[in-house]
Parts: sequence; C-alpha cells; structure tokens
Amino acid sequence: NRSDAQPFVSVVIPVKNEKDHIHRILTEVVHQTYSREKYEVIAVDDESTDVTPNVIHSFAEKHENVHLLSTKGSSSPLRNKKRPLDMGIRSARGEIVLLTDADCHVSSQWIELMVSCFTPDTGLVIGHAEIDLPDTPMQQIEALDFLLLMGAARGTASLGSPFACTGQNLAYRKEVFEQAGGFSSFADAAGGDDNLLFQNIKQHREWTIVSACDRASYVTTPPLPNLRQLISQRIRWASDSLYVKQTDMFFFFVIVVTFLANLLILSLATSLLFSLKWVFPLILGLGSKFIVEGILMLRTTYLFQRFDLRRSFPMWFFCQIPYVVLMGVVTLLPIRPGWGGRQK
Repeated sequence: NRSDAQPFVSVVIPVKNEKDHIHRILTEVVHQTYSREKYEVIAVDDESTDVTPNVIHSFAEKHENVHLLSTKGSSSPLRNKKRPLDMGIRSARGEIVLLTDADCHVSSQWIELMVSCFTPDTGLVIGHAEIDLPDTPMQQIEALDFLLLMGAARGTASLGSPFACTGQNLAYRKEVFEQAGGFSSFADAAGGDDNLLFQNIKQHREWTIVSACDRASYVTTPPLPNLRQLISQRIRWASDSLYVKQTDMFFFFVIVVTFLANLLILSLATSLLFSLKWVFPLILGLGSKFIVEGILMLRTTYLFQRFDLRRSFPMWFFCQIPYVVLMGVVTLLPIRPGWGGRQK
C-alpha cells in the first residue's frame, strides 16, 4: 500500500574517511523529488582522518537542510557505526529516519518511495541494496552472496516474518527506535546497527514491517576493494548471530543449522583423505545443497533482474562452504572488527 503523506524525514549518513564518496551521496540526497522543506540530511563524522568533515562542511554552507555532526569528544559507550548513527538519530527532527551509507548511490525518488511505504501502523521499511558492477571473481561472489541475503530478507518479509535488513537502505519511525531502546542492549557488539535493532523492533508487535519494492527505491553500492575489507565486514555481520538468540530463536536456529550443514559437508570432504567410503554421502550432501540453493539463486536473480550474477553461482557455491564454517568459528573468538578502516 502506498501513502501520499509527506512527514518530515531525517536522512542520517554515518561517515568515516569517505572523502571519495561523500560529495556524491550528498548531491544525490539533496536532489530529490521529495519536498526539500520536508527533509533534512544529517551527516555524522566519526573521527575521520581525511578531509571528509571539510567536504561536508562546505556542502552544508550551500544547502541549508544539510547538517554536519561529529562524534569527536563523545563519551558514548556505543561501538563502531552505532556511535555516529545514534548521535544522528537522537538529533533528528524527523518523524521518519532514513539511513544509507556514504558509498551508496540513491535515485532522485529514493526518499519519496521509501516514505510512501509508511502507513499509520508501519514501524519499519526494509529497503533493497545491491552491489553494482562487480569486476573481479571475488567481487562477483560478493555481489551474488549479498543479493541472496537481500532476497531472503524480501522473501521472509513478504511471508510476514522478516528476519533481516541492511543499514544501507533502511527507514523507521524515530518513535520506534526509542521504543526499542535504541542500540543500548547491544552497545558492545561489533555490528548490530541494522539487524540487531531490527530484531528488537520486531518485538513491538503493534508495528508492522514491510519491504520497499519499487526499483527506484533500491540503493547500489560498489564492491569492497580487497579481500581483507570483505572478511572484516563479514566478521562484523557474523558477530550479530550471538545476540540474535536473545530475540529470535527461530532465526538463530536457522543460523545454527546452516553452519552445521556446511560443517558436515566440509567434514565429509576432509574424510576422503582417509577413506573413500564417504564419497556417496558427500555427493548426496553437495547435490541436495546445490539444488536447493540453485533454485533460490534463480528466483532471486529473476526477482531483482540480476541475471549477470548467475554465472558466479558455481564459484559462490563452493566458496560458501568453508566461508560459513569460518564465520561460525570466528564469532566465538575475541576478534573486534572496526568500521571505516578502524580495527579495534
């Protein structure tokens, strides 16, 4: 259902060392079909060491609805991206808070289409994001993996039981953020600025959660430049899983089953070094997994019209097995990934 209401909106963009991207995203966000008097843009700098805050300051001088905040000197206990996000959201004047990242691309209808998904009982709108123009094999695998995650988020939301979202394209009522306690219940988590907050909001059943389906509401982001940054990002995402069991046991069960299924296949493959009797169980496991995930891949790439990523499925399929096992193990280790190039 579409709403024609135009509530005041606060677009919050957390930034850290984004000198190559910040001017572009600000330009895209100020040139929107949504009435300029009906929204503000809050860019929150998290102690950048480059010229990012200077770029934002210069931009804000020319656009009265653009504001620069800084976490410098903040005593907030929140870690990583949650700290600038919390500052921006607390300062927001909007009834609706709309989030994206500095390295994303948004269309001129982005705000209008995301806000149109809010009916009086809607608390949160899941926006779609995808990786644009992957070049190397690693980037193609990353793009397909992320697309499948977004497809699962869209599918479960359409069934009335959403389980995930992305902070690259997310909108919720400020009232709902406050009702959920903000980020306080997982302040020390490496991630959680999107999915853990999302899980807390789900507990407030007086609000509905919907997906934005119009293609012009989609956000695109470039692939990560190297394997190190990709692994750091995925460790940060995986670290959320230990907190999920406190809010959504079924989702946590799915995570555990996925880990165990991939661990079983990896164990069977390793067992071939000692005995060939495990060949048939391995073929059976791989075949079943390939069919199920292949069907999901075909449906997801069709839904989002990303047929270019289908050729990456075999690479993704075999890389995903050790990847899932590795991420499952890493969540139990005292690794504290940062964000925006910061490692703590």
